[in-house]
Amino acid sequence: MNNSQRKIQTADANPRNTLFLAFRKIRKNRKMKSVKALALVVAASFAFSFSHAQTVEELQQKYFDALGGKAKLATLKNVYQEANMAIMGMELPSKMWIVFGAAMRQEIEVQGQKIITFINSNSGWSINPLMGAATAQPLPEDAVKENAGAVLAPGGQLASYKDYGYTASYEGKEDVDGKPAYKIRLAKDSSESFFYIDVSTNYLTRNITKSNAMGQQTEVTTTFSDYKKTPEGYVFPYTSVINNPMIGEIKATLTKLEVNRAVDVKELEKQN
Repeated sequence: MNNSQRKIQTADANPRNTLFLAFRKIRKNRKMKSVKALALVVAASFAFSFSHAQTVEELQQKYFDALGGKAKLATLKNVYQEANMAIMGMELPSKMWIVFGAAMRQEIEVQGQKIITFINSNSGWSINPLMGAATAQPLPEDAVKENAGAVLAPGGQLASYKDYGYTASYEGKEDVDGKPAYKIRLAKDSSESFFYIDVSTNYLTRNITKSNAMGQQTEVTTTFSDYKKTPEGYVFPYTSVINNPMIGEIKATLTKLEVNRAVDVKELEKQN
């Protein structure tokens, strides 16, 4: 594998930078000045809520209660989402399937082509024809492990951080857009994430993730809003906005959401 191939594989390994090099190539070849990279939106579609408790365990219990209780959360087996992803004036449709504890697949349409990412609990791959990768390229093991905790467990990282080897601590309160929020820190190896929970609504309003990408420290901020309850009683944020110094702002708006429908994991594994 030459240096160029290594760079492509490393970029694909990080869901927030999966499309960075691809869009840079589009801009170079077609002189699209407004196009920048598009981050993969994984697993940011779950509601996080807390009360005034001062320990992570108490806050986590309040989080479960806000979702209808831990038993209710355990009944969430899978999710299917469709979304519009807006970046620099462009609207890109996306689809995502999550079978909790098993697999995640996302497809993003860009100029008539699909960029596909697949992750299960042990491995993952991506197909990015915009970068000349028309066949599946494996994702590094570390990247798979890092993202599995966020997308393969009902409720995301905070609900099951111990299962994925994270440590957690309550960091007090901070204001988010002028409103007080509880701050929870999750850490593992060289990465850490901060979850900001609105004191009044008990919803997750901001997440900041710090990690190493291509040898550089990156910080990605995601905000969540427009929370809605499904007919089945599950709560999701229908709008999320990602800000990354490398790739700009990406706004994702859910247009369709289905839970616990029949899903064949073998179909999600198909590399096409």
